[in-house]
Amino acid sequence: MMKHTTTLYGALAATLASISLPAAARPPFAAKEGVACTYCHIQPPKRNYRGDYYKSHQLSFAGFVDTTEAKKAGVPIAPDASSKPNSLTTAKQSPRIAILKKKAQEAEGAARSAPRDAKLRIAFAAALTKLADAQLTDTSVPIADRLSKAQQSFTSAFRIDGKNTAAKAGLEKVKALQAKLDKSKNSGKDIENDDDDDDKLGAARRKGHGRDGDDD
Repeated sequence: MMKHTTTLYGALAATLASISLPAAARPPFAAKEGVACTYCHIQPPKRNYRGDYYKSHQLSFAGFVDTTEAKKAGVPIAPDASSKPNSLTTAKQSPRIAILKKKAQEAEGAARSAPRDAKLRIAFAAALTKLADAQLTDTSVPIADRLSKAQQSFTSAFRIDGKNTAAKAGLEKVKALQAKLDKSKNSGKDIENDDDDDDKLGAARRKGHGRDGDDD
Protein backbone atom coordinates (compact mmCIF):
# COMPACT_ATOMS: atom_id res chain seq x y z
CA MET A 1 0.00 0.00 0.00
CA MET A 2 2.79 2.42 0.93
CA LYS A 3 4.63 1.63 -2.30
CA HIS A 4 1.48 2.32 -4.31
CA THR A 5 0.93 5.65 -2.51
CA THR A 6 4.55 6.72 -3.11
CA THR A 7 4.22 5.94 -6.81
CA LEU A 8 0.98 7.90 -6.98
CA TYR A 9 2.53 10.98 -5.35
CA GLY A 10 5.53 10.72 -7.65
CA ALA A 11 3.32 10.67 -10.72
CA LEU A 12 1.31 13.62 -9.41
CA ALA A 13 4.49 15.64 -8.77
CA ALA A 14 5.74 14.94 -12.28
CA THR A 15 2.42 16.04 -13.73
CA LEU A 16 2.41 19.28 -11.77
CA ALA A 17 6.01 20.02 -12.78
CA SER A 18 5.09 19.66 -16.44
CA ILE A 19 2.42 22.35 -16.19
CA SER A 20 3.82 25.79 -17.03
CA LEU A 21 2.30 29.06 -15.97
CA PRO A 22 0.70 31.13 -18.72
CA ALA A 23 2.72 34.05 -20.09
CA ALA A 24 0.20 36.47 -18.60
CA ALA A 25 1.23 35.34 -15.14
CA ARG A 26 4.70 36.84 -15.55
CA PRO A 27 5.28 40.32 -14.08
CA PRO A 28 4.90 42.99 -16.81
CA PHE A 29 8.53 44.13 -16.96
CA ALA A 30 9.86 40.58 -17.10
CA ALA A 31 7.41 39.81 -19.89
CA LYS A 32 8.32 43.00 -21.73
CA GLU A 33 12.05 42.29 -21.62
CA GLY A 34 11.80 38.52 -22.04
CA VAL A 35 13.89 37.73 -18.95
CA ALA A 36 13.32 36.08 -15.59
CA CYS A 37 12.51 38.17 -12.53
CA THR A 38 15.89 37.22 -11.06
CA TYR A 39 17.61 39.13 -13.86
CA CYS A 40 16.67 42.44 -12.20
CA HIS A 41 15.82 41.41 -8.66
CA ILE A 42 17.71 39.96 -5.73
CA GLN A 43 14.32 39.08 -4.29
CA PRO A 44 11.28 40.98 -5.59
CA PRO A 45 10.68 43.81 -5.03
CA LYS A 46 14.35 44.41 -4.08
CA ARG A 47 16.31 45.30 -7.23
CA ASN A 48 19.91 44.41 -8.09
CA TYR A 49 22.22 46.68 -10.11
CA ARG A 50 20.44 45.70 -13.34
CA GLY A 51 17.08 46.70 -11.93
CA ASP A 52 18.54 50.00 -10.71
CA TYR A 53 19.95 50.69 -14.19
CA TYR A 54 16.62 49.82 -15.81
CA LYS A 55 14.71 52.18 -13.54
CA SER A 56 17.16 55.06 -13.94
CA HIS A 57 17.21 54.74 -17.76
CA GLN A 58 13.51 55.17 -18.47
CA LEU A 59 12.79 51.41 -18.24
CA SER A 60 15.34 50.50 -20.88
CA PHE A 61 18.59 48.53 -21.05
CA ALA A 62 19.93 50.64 -23.92
CA GLY A 63 23.70 50.98 -23.51
CA PHE A 64 23.77 48.55 -20.58
CA VAL A 65 27.05 46.68 -19.98
CA ASP A 66 26.66 43.95 -17.36
CA THR A 67 30.29 43.77 -16.22
CA THR A 68 30.60 47.55 -16.00
CA GLU A 69 27.45 48.02 -13.93
CA ALA A 70 28.35 45.16 -11.57
CA LYS A 71 31.78 46.68 -11.02
CA LYS A 72 30.28 50.11 -10.33
CA ALA A 73 27.92 48.55 -7.80
CA GLY A 74 30.81 46.67 -6.20
CA VAL A 75 29.09 43.29 -6.51
CA PRO A 76 29.64 40.05 -8.46
CA ILE A 77 27.83 39.47 -11.75
CA ALA A 78 24.21 38.63 -10.97
CA PRO A 79 22.46 35.41 -12.11
CA ASP A 80 21.14 34.99 -15.67
CA ALA A 81 24.10 36.86 -17.20
CA SER A 82 23.54 35.07 -20.51
CA SER A 83 20.05 36.55 -20.84
CA LYS A 84 19.55 39.38 -23.33
CA PRO A 85 16.74 41.83 -22.49
CA ASN A 86 14.69 42.96 -25.47
CA SER A 87 15.63 46.62 -25.00
CA LEU A 88 19.37 45.89 -24.73
CA THR A 89 21.40 47.68 -27.38
CA THR A 90 25.13 47.67 -27.95
CA ALA A 91 26.61 51.04 -28.89
CA LYS A 92 28.74 51.05 -32.00
CA GLN A 93 32.26 52.36 -31.64
CA SER A 94 32.69 55.72 -33.32
CA PRO A 95 35.00 55.78 -36.38
CA ARG A 96 37.19 58.44 -34.74
CA ILE A 97 37.86 56.30 -31.68
CA ALA A 98 38.61 53.28 -33.87
CA ILE A 99 41.21 55.34 -35.76
CA LEU A 100 42.77 56.79 -32.60
CA LYS A 101 42.88 53.36 -30.94
CA LYS A 102 44.73 51.97 -33.96
CA LYS A 103 47.20 54.86 -33.85
CA ALA A 104 47.78 54.28 -30.14
CA GLN A 105 48.46 50.60 -30.81
CA GLU A 106 50.93 51.51 -33.55
CA ALA A 107 52.67 54.00 -31.25
CA GLU A 108 52.85 51.35 -28.55
CA GLY A 109 54.43 48.91 -30.97
CA ALA A 110 57.04 51.48 -31.96
CA ALA A 111 57.82 52.30 -28.32
CA ARG A 112 58.18 48.64 -27.40
CA SER A 113 60.53 48.03 -30.31
CA ALA A 114 62.92 50.70 -28.98
CA PRO A 115 62.37 50.92 -25.19
CA ARG A 116 65.26 53.36 -24.70
CA ASP A 117 63.89 55.88 -27.18
CA ALA A 118 62.28 58.62 -25.09
CA LYS A 119 60.68 60.27 -28.12
CA LEU A 120 58.77 57.13 -28.97
CA ARG A 121 57.51 56.81 -25.39
CA ILE A 122 56.37 60.43 -25.47
CA ALA A 123 54.62 59.82 -28.79
CA PHE A 124 52.85 56.80 -27.33
CA ALA A 125 51.66 58.82 -24.36
CA ALA A 126 50.43 61.56 -26.72
CA ALA A 127 48.49 59.01 -28.76
CA LEU A 128 46.84 57.66 -25.60
CA THR A 129 45.92 61.20 -24.56
CA LYS A 130 44.18 61.82 -27.89
CA LEU A 131 42.33 58.56 -27.51
CA ALA A 132 41.25 59.48 -23.98
CA ASP A 133 39.96 62.86 -25.15
CA ALA A 134 37.83 61.16 -27.79
CA GLN A 135 36.57 58.54 -25.33
CA LEU A 136 35.54 61.24 -22.90
CA THR A 137 33.35 62.97 -25.51
CA ASP A 138 31.95 59.85 -27.19
CA THR A 139 28.21 60.26 -26.67
CA SER A 140 27.46 56.88 -28.25
CA VAL A 141 28.13 55.21 -24.88
CA PRO A 142 26.83 55.99 -21.37
CA ILE A 143 28.67 58.71 -19.44
CA ALA A 144 29.87 56.25 -16.77
CA ASP A 145 31.55 54.07 -19.39
CA ARG A 146 33.11 57.12 -21.06
CA LEU A 147 34.62 58.22 -17.77
CA SER A 148 35.98 54.76 -17.03
CA LYS A 149 37.62 54.31 -20.42
CA ALA A 150 39.02 57.84 -20.53
CA GLN A 151 40.45 57.50 -17.03
CA GLN A 152 42.30 54.32 -18.01
CA SER A 153 43.81 55.95 -21.11
CA PHE A 154 44.72 59.22 -19.35
CA THR A 155 46.29 57.27 -16.47
CA SER A 156 48.39 55.15 -18.83
CA ALA A 157 49.51 58.23 -20.73
CA PHE A 158 50.57 60.05 -17.57
CA ARG A 159 52.45 57.01 -16.25
CA ILE A 160 54.39 56.78 -19.50
CA ASP A 161 55.11 60.50 -19.68
CA GLY A 162 54.90 62.30 -16.35
CA LYS A 163 55.35 65.65 -18.12
CA ASN A 164 52.23 65.21 -20.23
CA THR A 165 50.13 68.04 -18.80
CA ALA A 166 47.23 67.29 -21.14
CA ALA A 167 46.88 63.82 -19.63
CA LYS A 168 47.06 65.29 -16.14
CA ALA A 169 44.36 67.83 -16.99
CA GLY A 170 42.25 65.04 -18.45
CA LEU A 171 42.46 63.07 -15.23
CA GLU A 172 41.36 66.13 -13.28
CA LYS A 173 38.36 66.54 -15.54
CA VAL A 174 37.42 62.88 -15.24
CA LYS A 175 37.58 63.19 -11.45
CA ALA A 176 35.38 66.29 -11.50
CA LEU A 177 32.83 64.71 -13.85
CA GLN A 178 32.74 61.53 -11.78
CA ALA A 179 31.93 63.61 -8.71
CA LYS A 180 29.12 65.34 -10.62
CA LEU A 181 27.82 62.00 -11.87
CA ASP A 182 27.70 60.62 -8.34
CA LYS A 183 25.87 63.72 -7.19
CA SER A 184 23.45 63.64 -10.13
CA LYS A 185 22.22 60.19 -9.10
CA ASN A 186 20.42 61.91 -6.25
CA SER A 187 19.63 65.28 -7.83
CA GLY A 188 18.71 64.08 -11.32
CA LYS A 189 20.90 66.76 -12.90
CA ASP A 190 22.13 66.04 -16.43
CA ILE A 191 25.91 66.36 -16.79
CA GLU A 192 26.11 65.29 -20.42
CA ASN A 193 26.53 68.89 -21.60
CA ASP A 194 29.12 70.63 -19.50
CA ASP A 195 30.56 73.40 -21.65
CA ASP A 196 32.43 75.06 -18.79
CA ASP A 197 34.44 71.95 -18.04
CA ASP A 198 35.12 71.36 -21.73
CA ASP A 199 36.47 74.90 -22.03
CA LYS A 200 38.68 74.40 -18.98
CA LEU A 201 40.08 71.17 -20.36
CA GLY A 202 40.79 72.81 -23.70
CA ALA A 203 42.57 75.68 -21.98
CA ALA A 204 44.64 73.28 -19.90
CA ARG A 205 45.67 71.38 -22.99
CA ARG A 206 46.66 74.58 -24.79
CA LYS A 207 48.92 75.44 -21.85
CA GLY A 208 50.58 72.03 -22.10
CA HIS A 209 54.04 71.53 -23.51
CA GLY A 210 52.65 70.30 -26.84
CA ARG A 211 53.38 66.63 -26.32
CA ASP A 212 49.84 65.66 -27.16
CA GLY A 213 50.28 66.92 -30.72
CA ASP A 214 47.58 68.25 -33.04
CA ASP A 215 44.19 66.63 -33.31
CA ASP A 216 43.53 64.75 -36.50
